[in-house]
Amino acid sequence: MAHPQPPAQRIIELRQHPRICVPSSALLSFKRLIIPVQFDLDTEGEGMLVDLSLGGCQMRSDVALTIGEQYNLILQVSSKSSPVIVEAAIVRWIQDNTYGVKFASMQPASDKHLRELLLEIRRSAREHFLSPSESRADKGS
Repeated sequence: MAHPQPPAQRIIELRQHPRICVPSSALLSFKRLIIPVQFDLDTEGEGMLVDLSLGGCQMRSDVALTIGEQYNLILQVSSKSSPVIVEAAIVRWIQDNTYGVKFASMQPASDKHLRELLLEIRRSAREHFLSPSESRADKGS
């Protein structure tokens, strides 16, 4: 006798921006926003970017972060370009030493730089997965 199948679970995607996997060399540094400004070694750290979007990132760090806390971020996505400065980012979720961070405030120049970097990462990934003949044909060669 066959057992009835459980109803399919629906996953609702709440992200507004697609995630992009970043190169394994992509790093970041952070400093907790504290008002008034205080100097505390526990508020700074470094980590590794896992993925990135216009609205936030997933990162790993051995320094413990707190959900709801705001941090300044410096994202070094590529050694070929300058870092992206995020004035305020909020920790949204934590799983072990992995964190989901939402970008809350960024200068227009940094936002533009982030958009350009994401386009370049997409372009590089696409070219990497195309065969050499497809890549040349796509470039109009």
